Amino acid sequence: MQTKLLTPKGIRVWQGYRSQKYNDDTDGFLEQLGQIFIPATVQLMMPLGLKMYYPAIVPQRVISPPITLPDEIALVGYPSAKNYDEASHHSVAGRAYSSLHETVFNFSPSSIPTSFSSFPCAYSDHAQFAWKTPYYFSGEAIDWHACYVGVIIWTWPEGSDSDHYALGMMTLKTCDESVSRSQNLFEVITVLQKEYGILWFASDTLHWPDRILHTLSDLQCSVVMKAFHDIVNISPLFSENDPGIDAAAGQALDVRLST
Repeated sequence: MQTKLLTPKGIRVWQGYRSQKYNDDTDGFLEQLGQIFIPATVQLMMPLGLKMYYPAIVPQRVISPPITLPDEIALVGYPSAKNYDEASHHSVAGRAYSSLHETVFNFSPSSIPTSFSSFPCAYSDHAQFAWKTPYYFSGEAIDWHACYVGVIIWTWPEGSDSDHYALGMMTLKTCDESVSRSQNLFEVITVLQKEYGILWFASDTLHWPDRILHTLSDLQCSVVMKAFHDIVNISPLFSENDPGIDAAAGQALDVRLST
């Protein structure tokens, strides 16, 4: 299956933190992701309009000082935000899929951060940005399945919130310059938190965005994950002998539905 041309206005940016019941059960969490949640995403939602699904399972490293990173992140692409809303809330399959999130991820205030998702905004204000708000830098309609899609996750160096905000401004400026000056980098979507940052990019070459990586290095950020998304095909719903996938920390996947 190939995507149609999608603008980032229809791409949902997801950050999921595992449910409390999986806090000390990584194997159980990965099993739930691989055998049910990730396959069900495309099995249930692609017939309703989902066009692309790029999940990544974040490796949980020991970081000093301690930082809680999301356990799973994803770009979830629809033709529009309206299509996403209709698919998720105005169909039985969509409501079933929405409720499935609570079997894997945390949504209650606790010591574990609350999972969340949102659509990105155009990065146009170079004087400020908001934490937890995703930004895109091109806005052009592209076929993500025809591109190489990579993901980078990093933590900021030790410092105050204001220090990290200044680093975030520099990072966003570099993303903007990278997209505007490169003929191969079609889109960048990034979301920054006070402790870490996440960035996805789409390119027509299997090559890392050097300008962005150099900036992260110059800012003394620590890269936690850097991977291109590998294609994995999922059997249609109601297939017999369907084991799902083997989910593992550090995976970045381009999940597609077999026909």
